[in-house]
Amino acid sequence: MSVFRARKRDKTTGEWGFTSPYYHYDFVLTIDGHRRRFHGSTGETTKSRAQKFEDKEKRRVRDEGPNDNMTLGEACLRYHEEVIEGTSNEINELAAMKHCCRLIGSDRRLTSLTTDDIAIAVRKRAGETKGKKNPTLIAPATVNRQIIEIMRKVLKRAKRVWHVRLDLDAYDWAGMRLKEPKERVREFVGDEADRFWDMMRADYAPFVWFLLSRGLRVNAVTGMSKDRLDEPRNRIQIWIKGEGWVWVPVTKEQMAVIVQEAKKAPGKAVWSYEMQRHPHRGKRRPITYNGFRRTIQTALKAAGITDFRIHDLRHDFASKLLRKTRDLALVQKALKHADISSTVRYAHVLDEDVREGLEALENIRPLTGNKSKNFRRN
Repeated sequence: MSVFRARKRDKTTGEWGFTSPYYHYDFVLTIDGHRRRFHGSTGETTKSRAQKFEDKEKRRVRDEGPNDNMTLGEACLRYHEEVIEGTSNEINELAAMKHCCRLIGSDRRLTSLTTDDIAIAVRKRAGETKGKKNPTLIAPATVNRQIIEIMRKVLKRAKRVWHVRLDLDAYDWAGMRLKEPKERVREFVGDEADRFWDMMRADYAPFVWFLLSRGLRVNAVTGMSKDRLDEPRNRIQIWIKGEGWVWVPVTKEQMAVIVQEAKKAPGKAVWSYEMQRHPHRGKRRPITYNGFRRTIQTALKAAGITDFRIHDLRHDFASKLLRKTRDLALVQKALKHADISSTVRYAHVLDEDVREGLEALENIRPLTGNKSKNFRRN
């Protein structure tokens, strides 16, 4: 189709008229074996100039590629619309893309980006703090997620779906990553659990009890919905990153608590708390991640428990389940780990089995005879 001016019929008069003073172009080219359509405004008001614009655009597409002029800002916007909009991780990945555009430049063309550009953004982000009132530096794992992982996702889609001519192998993704400290496994020890429960708010108690007895991630539990409960089969549907909505089993006691709490909660929420401040005191609101974080931090501080994070509730569950069952594969399924290598971090609890076995072996083979005379026990 040659250049044209779009026309539209007026609903009132029934007459046809132009919708814009500018001519538009519309053509099809075969790029890398695929037929693709290109259309848009020429920005020209005369047909001859519009035709020259269309010819220039055809040459540009053949020489540069259909989307080789795409900027980082445009790519992030399109990635949001096509991939993450409406997903559970939308807020986090939107924030990550904003950091990338801020530190790299939203007007940078994707084809001009190098490993050094991304590495500099990583270094800049690692030097930033969590806020004006919080001087703590951004954690290496957070920097890796917000810069390297999201850039890799956007560029990968740009090459495979949007046909931007990029050489993904040219990027040293592993070399750009910051070293992340090995995650330590923390659980309640001694009388910590009793002290914690003494200080935990009663309206949050069912929610905390479910976390400790089922071991699911806090975001997954706060995102539970009344329409995703299967009481007859004792299972619930939760959102898991990379998998979507997944059914997971719960015990009869856990389901009874879930149903009981769901009756109290407003809307579709399952878990709720009682507001403490006037004039809304006594009204129930859905539990949120940030609200729970503040509540648990208050309880831990009052109980005198240090070095304990929200995610350690999941560690506590996993450690105790493995100690009880001695079955790593079972713990993997309970935690919904995609790879058992993530579950192996809890294997230290099986040291008790090894220790008991060594002690049993000592009882079978005591130190006797002449060979033991010169042996000195410390």
